[in-house]
Amino acid sequence: MIALKIAGIYLAAGQSTRMGVSKVSRKLSLGVALGSVALAELERCGLAPLVVVVRADDKLEWLPPEIGEPGARRTETCLTAHLGLSFSLRCGLNAVLPHDPDAVVVALADQPFVTKDLVNRLIEAFRRTPGLDYAASSGNGTMMPPALFARSVFPSLQQLDGDRGAGRILNSSEFKGAVIEDDTPLFAMDADTEGDFLNVQRQWLLQNTRQEDFTGK
Repeated sequence: MIALKIAGIYLAAGQSTRMGVSKVSRKLSLGVALGSVALAELERCGLAPLVVVVRADDKLEWLPPEIGEPGARRTETCLTAHLGLSFSLRCGLNAVLPHDPDAVVVALADQPFVTKDLVNRLIEAFRRTPGLDYAASSGNGTMMPPALFARSVFPSLQQLDGDRGAGRILNSSEFKGAVIEDDTPLFAMDADTEGDFLNVQRQWLLQNTRQEDFTGK
């Protein structure tokens, strides 16, 4: 099997205008920042490079210790992040292009229930089916991040504008894609507003309490 080069883009440069504060730094529990959780899962997938797109005023105190291949993770400051999600995505893509990846996995920093297994399923779908332009996650019948985009889609990603992100590509008949249904709809939960964050935090605490009860730790 031909080895594929899969890079990662972790979008953590949102303005958090609806929440009023930087959401990636908000604590889900003691010592666990919202933005740190999915990043750790992505690092377990061997993505290289894994570019974390951040705002210029981000102090990066929420970043967890690096656990992936040494040097694989890097941060990219996006000075145009305030113009919309597509600009952050473009910053991340421009940072990975010199490494000539076959595909890139794009994930959002406010989805703490995204798992390594889900991301690896996206990668495996791409490996199994030559010619795919993308492999996207699906929750409640809607395609959403995390999503993998093949090199064939890179020019279209660079042409996106505003705050729509890659939704236009995922919903276009122009591109051939695979849709991966996750076993649980939790991955689709994000923290867009204060109410969203409280719901995510509540579920996070509930899930981790159950895990501690099961493991006895």
